[in-house]
Amino acid sequence: MQNVCSFECSLEYGKKHLSNAVKEKEKIARKALRAFNDTDNNIQKRLAQKVFNTYIRMRDGKICISCGFVGDGRQFHCGHYKPRGMFSQLAFSEENCNSQCSICNTHLSGNLVAYREALILKIGIDRVEYLESCTEPVKYDIDFYKDIITTYRKKIKELQTF
Repeated sequence: MQNVCSFECSLEYGKKHLSNAVKEKEKIARKALRAFNDTDNNIQKRLAQKVFNTYIRMRDGKICISCGFVGDGRQFHCGHYKPRGMFSQLAFSEENCNSQCSICNTHLSGNLVAYREALILKIGIDRVEYLESCTEPVKYDIDFYKDIITTYRKKIKELQTF
């Protein structure tokens, strides 16, 4: 059974079949990566946090809750009053999160005294004290993160339509 007529022809035949095999392996690897991404808790957590943070920045606009800076001169973050690393139960709390300029959030470690004063004016002392009393960390599952992603993507679309 001869598929080629010469040495040059056999090289071309080999390259063609080798490239098809490589493409097939790459396709399988991409499919496996997509399946992994859909089930990997950490990836879903990062995506949920990204979507949630985007919503908070869009909801509040370019107004820093801590220093009151308004405008385009700075980058804005989703500032967490209680840090999400130590207070995972508040990572996706809309009351705990507000638009904050990069200077207050990063360089002033949240500028928490000013943040607290502004937060009391915004949501009231009872709600602030509730945030401060939440101490029981939680571990979320992948379904929770998927719900957060869906919910806040919908909220972002609603904000964009106005």
